[in-house]
Amino acid sequence: MKKTPPSRRQAQASPMLTLTDKVPVDKQDSTSDLVLDSALSLFIEFGLRRTTMEDVALQAGIGRATLYRRFGDKDQLVQAVILRECQQQLAMIEQCLEGQRSAVDLLIEAFVLAVTRAHVHPLLIRLLNSEAESILPYLTTRLPQVTTFARLYLAAQLTKSQQQGYIAKLPAEQTAELLLRLLQSLVLSPDGVIDPSCEASVRDFANTFLRPLLTPAA
Repeated sequence: MKKTPPSRRQAQASPMLTLTDKVPVDKQDSTSDLVLDSALSLFIEFGLRRTTMEDVALQAGIGRATLYRRFGDKDQLVQAVILRECQQQLAMIEQCLEGQRSAVDLLIEAFVLAVTRAHVHPLLIRLLNSEAESILPYLTTRLPQVTTFARLYLAAQLTKSQQQGYIAKLPAEQTAELLLRLLQSLVLSPDGVIDPSCEASVRDFANTFLRPLLTPAA
């Protein structure tokens, strides 16, 4: 019987849009938030395979029927948890970016924070270490709306800054995809010269390779 889990130009002239306002996550009520909190804690403790919808309902203190009405199946629940975690991480990154001197500085620091925060996220650590085959599809092919949104959003910000002369005039969507693919690679394949757990290492990489790419010609 399964054990029951326990209960140079100043960039301020061209401010970035609020990223967290644009994340494609449905607004949740308090019950949905409770379900997502419960699911997150169980996924971290027991993993995706061992956690059932019944476990989540019990942890959240709601009936199974209520859970299934809000999240049709476990796959939808996992996706909702990941989407909300992305939203919350983006909000924290935005707070840390306040006061950056230029658009290039902002992009560099956003890249550094995105890599290092993702690398130490407890759910990602737990699942990559114990059941990578379960989580990898969600981080690559199962949630295309997140990667598509991120690419289009970042491309829009690049275009805006390029038009004002803050960022080098490169193809915006390709540049955005390059940055996102680098981030994904560093998080999912952490072993190498660049240490995604170390801000200094990631920042050195970004300053060496990304800053020259993004900085407009004098």
